[in-house]
Amino acid sequence: MDINRIKKDVEQSIEEKGEDLWGLARYLWENPEYNFHEFKSSRAIWELLENDGFKVEKEICGLNTAFCGEYDSGKPGPHIGFLAEYDAVPGMGHACGHNLMAAMAVGAGFGVKSVIHRLGGKISVFGTPAEEGGGGKVILLEKGAFQGLDAAMILHSANETVVNDISYSKTDLTVEYHGKSAHGATWPEEGTSALDPLLQLFQYIGGQRLRWNGRGTILGFITNGGKDPIHIPDFCQAKFTVRSFDKRFKEQILKEFLEAGQSLGTMTGTRFRYEWDGYTYEDIRNNSQLEKLLLRNLEDLGERVMPRRKELGIGCTDVGNLTHVIPGLQSYIQVVPGLRGHTKEFEEACGSMSGRRAVLVGAKAMAFTAADLLSSPEAMEKVKQSFAEMKKKYE
Repeated sequence: MDINRIKKDVEQSIEEKGEDLWGLARYLWENPEYNFHEFKSSRAIWELLENDGFKVEKEICGLNTAFCGEYDSGKPGPHIGFLAEYDAVPGMGHACGHNLMAAMAVGAGFGVKSVIHRLGGKISVFGTPAEEGGGGKVILLEKGAFQGLDAAMILHSANETVVNDISYSKTDLTVEYHGKSAHGATWPEEGTSALDPLLQLFQYIGGQRLRWNGRGTILGFITNGGKDPIHIPDFCQAKFTVRSFDKRFKEQILKEFLEAGQSLGTMTGTRFRYEWDGYTYEDIRNNSQLEKLLLRNLEDLGERVMPRRKELGIGCTDVGNLTHVIPGLQSYIQVVPGLRGHTKEFEEACGSMSGRRAVLVGAKAMAFTAADLLSSPEAMEKVKQSFAEMKKKYE
């Protein structure tokens, strides 16, 4: 099998669909929608897939804006998934470039579909809503949407092209203390302050920073510290995010944090309670073999691939949860150098011709990588071995 010939055909197919892909990216950019309300966006994506012959299942796993577009060669082979994100940043439009990422995933699907009958296997383009805090992929993962996938890929819009990735494992929660109100100047002995243990909890966090030594952090702010100075507050509340690059260490400091919170409640005579705030996003664990294939394909496309640097920004993503269960990766495609995501300037760039370039390069790179896996059982086996090694290392 001539893989170079196949990749040339893939590239030609994506170029021929270039205007459709850029039209999709622009439409999403002009119509930003947010967590689980991406109705126009999801429809625009799956209609494009259906028009190209993909079998699309809509509203999967009970999510109105999630879908799966599948194309099966009818021949044995791996099942490769491309992940599309299309929710905007609340109040900032597509300042994270998800409009481009959706078009990349669709373009990769188009490219592989054009040659899949020569390769065998199956491809799927997954519409995954609400990455910006809603945990769309977590829900889809828990409900079995990705069952049977051999590998999954997503390319993120960025200011540099980067293959490897790091992200935080994070758990967000709300903490409350309940005490007893009293007039603080006249009858303070009758009250039990809910603010005292909350302030001490912040002091506990500050006292742990040396011990954590950069391996993890807890950040928070007070959302309710009382109503007025003269009354001892009987209810106080704060929100916290617990983060680490290592899931296990995050779980350790979270456990200690909750134990400290409970102990402070006991010592101060207050009632401590907490509740989780949204879904936990796990640290990303890119598959090393997928990274090697993608790196070669990006370089063949003329991309300058940079090492993963802090300057690119470090956040959290629900892609991380997926990489714990399925061989996968999240990598980055440069839109405009020097612009940080989640800014007005980056949002503008994602609607510019620089965004069009990113869409085509990203689609080709993912499609080439999928073609490598579909054409080579050895390559697919290396991916699976790398995944098994990762699981053994961490679990």
